[in-house]
Amino acid sequence: MEPKFVTKPAFSVAGLLYHGKPMSNEIPQLWTKFMEQASDVQQGIHPEVCYGVCDHFDEKTGDFDYLAAVEVAADAVQAAPIVKWDLPAQQYAVFTTTLPKIGETFDYIYQRWLPGSGYQRGMGPEFEFYPETFNPEDPASELDVVIPVTKN
Repeated sequence: MEPKFVTKPAFSVAGLLYHGKPMSNEIPQLWTKFMEQASDVQQGIHPEVCYGVCDHFDEKTGDFDYLAAVEVAADAVQAAPIVKWDLPAQQYAVFTTTLPKIGETFDYIYQRWLPGSGYQRGMGPEFEFYPETFNPEDPASELDVVIPVTKN
């Protein structure tokens, strides 16, 4: 599984926040709640695509923050419980996968690909990108795992 590399300008996302363990059953529940409240997001851009943004991983506890979100205008102001994050411009490695294989994909990226790739993980959040064609009910439906990287 070889990645594509893309350079993406800075962008903003807004959605509902989860704090806890990766691969938790609470994440699918967060998505259900977010889809019900997506109309509460102000100044959405391309609301037909979604982002699962991961940040603030705590190595001691294993907890992290996960934002089920859509892209929004940089100057968009959100009302609670909607949370807005700004992602920096940078280069990303993009791995295409499916929802049933997402945990396996993250393991591959961090345990196998990254150590021998000539890249290191860049600063800032990583994210799942769910294109307009993504169907969570179809196990073969594809999404991208997008990791910030810098050349060693």
